Amino acid sequence: MGKAGLCLSSHIHPIKVMCAGRVDPPMLLSAFEKGAEGVVVIGCKDKECRYGPGPEQGQKLAERMKGLMHVLGLEDERFSTMAYASHEKDRLFAEMNAFAEKIAQIKKSPLAR
Repeated sequence: MGKAGLCLSSHIHPIKVMCAGRVDPPMLLSAFEKGAEGVVVIGCKDKECRYGPGPEQGQKLAERMKGLMHVLGLEDERFSTMAYASHEKDRLFAEMNAFAEKIAQIKKSPLAR
């Protein structure tokens, strides 16, 4: 439980990075290779990013990952990007938990060990 009293599913393991725009496909593919059933990259909304091009880079990442997911035999639903403003904590937690529930409904990843 966080400071705001919100809870994430126990199946979610956040990894903090400086900016979502700095995440690249090899990082995400590594997560799937290590057993992640689903991956979400959470970033800032347009015009709210203090690092500059983060939201734009996140969109480019999503486009590249969608193509790579098919090559690996993974369903599109296993990868998502989300953008939030700092005051949208309730929405963030609700959508993260919904993502975890959706992933739980998909058959085991073919990359799982």
